[in-house]
Amino acid sequence: MNKDQFEQMAHKYDHPDRIHLAQIIAQATNQLLNHTTYHSLLDYGGGTGLVTLNIDHHFEQVTLMDASTQMVNIFDEKISALEKTSIQTLVGDILADDHPLNQSTYDAIFLSLVLLHSGDYKALLHKLYTHLNPGVMCILVDFDKNENVQHPKVYNGFKQSDILETFAQIGLSQTQAYTFYAGDHLFMNQHASIFIASGFK
Repeated sequence: MNKDQFEQMAHKYDHPDRIHLAQIIAQATNQLLNHTTYHSLLDYGGGTGLVTLNIDHHFEQVTLMDASTQMVNIFDEKISALEKTSIQTLVGDILADDHPLNQSTYDAIFLSLVLLHSGDYKALLHKLYTHLNPGVMCILVDFDKNENVQHPKVYNGFKQSDILETFAQIGLSQTQAYTFYAGDHLFMNQHASIFIASGFK
């Protein structure tokens, strides 16, 4: 994960295009949650909370965790202005030995456009699984595999079959994945599509 890059871009991150895409992602996520209420959510890699603030109504408590201090600071300002006392934030990388989650567990874990920056997506999903309560859901949103994207520090998207296979390997069941949006200039200025995948522990 290129933490320094996100630190530098944090104050410019809430661009109209990103806000629009976040709303589309939130709509697909809300449809998946389907009016269900859970006690707790971990939004891992939630950045400035563009999606978080559009899905938090499904949860009594929300924790946003991100490796970028600057991103989290911006989100802290938002939740303070909105007086959202049910949302807390953490700074850290779950793949680091000193991450702040400790033994905390959650009723749902959500990742939006996080895997592509993870460096080791299987290790990340396996680690997050250990913080998921039994009987509840892991949801991730990311780009479909895109051969037109080549970058040394990010995955060029994912095959949905690989994600579902990894879900099964870590212990998730009732898995599903489907593409819900496509558009121009979405991913490294390339036409791209986005999928949502989920499974239950």
